Amino acid sequence: MNSFIIIRDNFKEKNMLIDMLKALIGNNIEIIENRDSFVIFHSYSNLEDIKSLLLSFCNELMINICAYLSFYDNDKTQLEINLIEKVIPILPIGIHSFKETLLLTLNKINGKEALDLILQSSTIDKEFIKGFAENDLNVSKASKNLYIHRNTINYKLDKAKELTGFDLRCFKDIYILYSLILKDEVY
Repeated sequence: MNSFIIIRDNFKEKNMLIDMLKALIGNNIEIIENRDSFVIFHSYSNLEDIKSLLLSFCNELMINICAYLSFYDNDKTQLEINLIEKVIPILPIGIHSFKETLLLTLNKINGKEALDLILQSSTIDKEFIKGFAENDLNVSKASKNLYIHRNTINYKLDKAKELTGFDLRCFKDIYILYSLILKDEVY
């Protein structure tokens, strides 16, 4: 099982939803129920199908659902679950991705825990992210001020995108990471 869905447990049709997921994914799922949510582990690769199924479930039964679809692979699964289970009770209704969840809960999450999850197997560190952001996402300016060759910066940016899923050249992605760093420094 290499993916999971966390669903806030606030409705009565849970068994029907699980049966629908089994029909789509197959019976090869594992369910762990917690106080505020339940986690469904699966090995289905097309998350868009799962998202469509959840949305149609909401529309057909006219219920509200709050769900989170996993972002990372097996080696980060437990860290991701721990982080998301803390914020699933406060997430708005909808089906959320990792970046969207971070944006919605920046003021409520542990910045260090989120950064550790994102940067765990990355070639970049907080200082690089902070330096790149503070140089207006400009490679030439960052190269000069960080004393790093511009080709090295470009390599690190490409590698960060590959390993973390965050493109530091994208405003939304750098905003999330920079905010987490600043939050971590304050606490």
